[in-house]
Parts: sequence; C-alpha cells; structure tokens
Amino acid sequence: MSKSFGFDLDNTLIDYSGAVKEFCRMNYLPPCNNIGMLKAMLRKFSNSDYDWQLAQSWLYTSGLEFAQLGVGSIDLISYLSKEGYQLYIVSHKTSHTPKFCGQIPLHDLAINWIRKSGLSDYFQDQQRIYFEPTRESKVRIIRNLSLDYFVDDLEEVFEEPNFPSHTKKFLIHKSESQNSTLKCVIDFNSIREILANGF
Repeated sequence: MSKSFGFDLDNTLIDYSGAVKEFCRMNYLPPCNNIGMLKAMLRKFSNSDYDWQLAQSWLYTSGLEFAQLGVGSIDLISYLSKEGYQLYIVSHKTSHTPKFCGQIPLHDLAINWIRKSGLSDYFQDQQRIYFEPTRESKVRIIRNLSLDYFVDDLEEVFEEPNFPSHTKKFLIHKSESQNSTLKCVIDFNSIREILANGF
C-alpha cells in the first residue's frame, strides 16, 4: 500500500522571502527576511490587522512574481514521487482577497504559480490540490485523505483538536518546539534525510 504525503502551500512550498523584501523596499519599510518578521513589524505599527491584510494580499497576488520554491522542495517531491508516494497540497487559502484589497481571486493565481514553478509536474491532477477557507476545514481534508505525513510552517495547524494522530508532522522553518510529536526541520532537505532514516 502506497504512502501519502501532504504539503501546505504558502510559506511552505512557496518561499515568500523575496516578495517580502520587495514589499518592504516598495513601501520604504525596514527590511524583513520573511513573512513572520513582516507580520510582527506591521502589527507593532497598528493594533488592527488592516496593514497586515494589505501586505498579505499583495504577497499572495503581485508578490508571487518574486516568490520562489522552498529550499529542497522539488528534490524532496521528486524523491517521494519515485518512491510511489501519493502527493497532495492542502492549503488554508480563501477564494479572494478582502474587499478593501480588491477582492482579487487567489486560487487561480496560486494554480498559475504552481504551473510555472514546476510543481505541476507532480500535481497534474488538480484533485490533489485543496484550497480551504478555514484552518478547521484544512485539517478535515488532511484527516479525510488519511495522510501519512504532512508539512506546514504553522504549529497551530498541528494543534487543531481534530488533526489526525496517525499523521506524522513536520514543522518547517523551525529549530525547536514544545510539542514532542513534531519534527522540526529547517528546509525540505532535512525532511528527505529523516525519511531516509525511517521516520
């Protein structure tokens, strides 16, 4: 029986660091290296999420031009494909940006980026790509697919009460966590090494 592996999309398969740097340059902001830094900085400037939502909407639309594949992602996905894994993308992504950000459709832009990046070679069947409006529905898909492995950049996803206990969890871009059920990895190359050693 083949194994299955699921991937988050934003800030996991898609590395937005180049887009974040461009956003800061365009808006005369102190430079930030990643989405987390930008989000924290904008929330310091304002108690509301307005500025962050504007920034996030740009990153997920125009900013995709400056985004790249996560380090080691294609090598890992190619390895998993050759090993016979069933591969899925399960993303928490609303259908459009907020109204005050122009209600730009997000799913088509993400699919186009996936095609241009080369990921579509491994996810040609769009039934293997899920965009879910809430974190809860994202976790429900992971559970319904009965995924053996899942990688995400947000620890909160794994802490959802309905996250399946049998799914082995990779928390990417992190070096440590209080949650002992998580494997913290810096990039996708680390995941391949762990799988090769029998995780």
